[in-house]
Amino acid sequence: MLTRIDVVVVVLYGVLVAFLGYYAKGMIKSSSDYFCGNKRVPWWLAAISHHVSGYSAFAFVGLGTLAYGSGLSAWTFFGPPIFIAMVVGSLIWAPRWSRMKIFTPVEYLETRYNKFIRQLFAWSGIGIKFIDEGIKLYSLAVIVHVATGWPMPHVIIACGIVTIVYLFLGGLWATVLTDFAQFIVQFGITLLFVPMVLHRVGGISGLYQQMPLDQRGLFSAQVSPTFLFVYLFVIILSYNGGTWGLAQRFISIGKPREARKAAFFSGVLYLFYPLAVFIPMWAAHSLLGPVENTEHTYMLVAEKILPTIAPGLLGLMIASMFASTMSMLDTDIHAMSTVFTHDIYRRSFNQKASDRHLLRVGMSATVVLGALTIASALLTIHMQGAFNAMIEWFAAILGPVSLPLLLGMVFRKPTWRGALLAWIFGFIAFIFFKYGWPLITGLQSTFVLYTGMELLISLVVFLADGWLSKRSPEDEKRVQEFFRQFDNIDSGSTESISS
Repeated sequence: MLTRIDVVVVVLYGVLVAFLGYYAKGMIKSSSDYFCGNKRVPWWLAAISHHVSGYSAFAFVGLGTLAYGSGLSAWTFFGPPIFIAMVVGSLIWAPRWSRMKIFTPVEYLETRYNKFIRQLFAWSGIGIKFIDEGIKLYSLAVIVHVATGWPMPHVIIACGIVTIVYLFLGGLWATVLTDFAQFIVQFGITLLFVPMVLHRVGGISGLYQQMPLDQRGLFSAQVSPTFLFVYLFVIILSYNGGTWGLAQRFISIGKPREARKAAFFSGVLYLFYPLAVFIPMWAAHSLLGPVENTEHTYMLVAEKILPTIAPGLLGLMIASMFASTMSMLDTDIHAMSTVFTHDIYRRSFNQKASDRHLLRVGMSATVVLGALTIASALLTIHMQGAFNAMIEWFAAILGPVSLPLLLGMVFRKPTWRGALLAWIFGFIAFIFFKYGWPLITGLQSTFVLYTGMELLISLVVFLADGWLSKRSPEDEKRVQEFFRQFDNIDSGSTESISS
């Protein structure tokens, strides 16, 4: 439980975050500043923000369950797939996001396909994101609940409100500045925490020896090579733009070459830093013995070790986790409000809206979308934990929305029909193989089956359309012009955003 010193540290950290939000507000001169940093975010800051935005409290709660129960395979699940995804992304998608003169990840779909596809993917993408947002807010509530004993629903509502207020003030700049502060604080705590944990269990060799025998391999029952193969494709889609908030990090960088560096640097951080997160969880078998609720593992180890190092460190860790989750929520809620404002409201309801009016709409959308995120987190309490909710739903249904979005930048031939049919048949495949298959065959449906088939069918339909469908001469000219902007992609910069 938190001591008075811990509470003081949490409050002081909150003051720092409030200052960063207020400072970021002073940087907002236009809607471009609010929504995409006017493409002036330094590559190293965007890289750290991209990296930190991929953690949140889920890494300490949902992945804590996996690390405690499956051992070393938790790193196999989290580190290498994201590293591979970001290496691929640094070569393909990061520079393309940076080159385009856009506010949002779905804005380009109107030029590449048509207005209907842009609207469809904007609406459906926002709907899917609420599952992901609810998981993150739920995970943060678990951390605070373990440290304070406060009821989970109350924590979810309180944390959600704080997140909304912070984002309301500072937009994208607020999130990247907080990401940087959180990265410095959490990295500093790790330098103290992890060595102390290793000392308690006899170093690296002692850590390995105290782990159950079935947890010492890089694969496990939950993380099999087949599972990892399918999951890798989900991660490639998610971290390169299927998760809109992560795409915003590359959109906010002015030069494609710097976007490449940001993607690669973020990938390197993902490869190594998760070890610092997992080591305390792997040591829990020796330090704690059996844990009744494995989602509490990381915090229970922290409560045992950190107070012996210095007073207030536990409060600082909780504050940094809160900041990381708040920033991750801000990232995604900000992306959703940006998409709603520019891809839905402005494009379909008020094309002549002034810059000031769009800024007000975006801030109002932030409040509404934040409230819906709180509702989603309250529902996650009943979904058997954060890890199961993430695997069962968000990761599984990401494909139909993100696959045409990302591949539309790479393959020229598929038309709007391919994007639409990939979306339709992807969701049909998900429903059939997750729910229909067990009824027909009597066999249990698995993540590998329903997600793998969904991705495969969406991909085949999308690419097949490129060979079967024909565009009109006008559409063909527009698409060729779209792809021409990616010629010599390592040269030049994007100085301004299209209105």
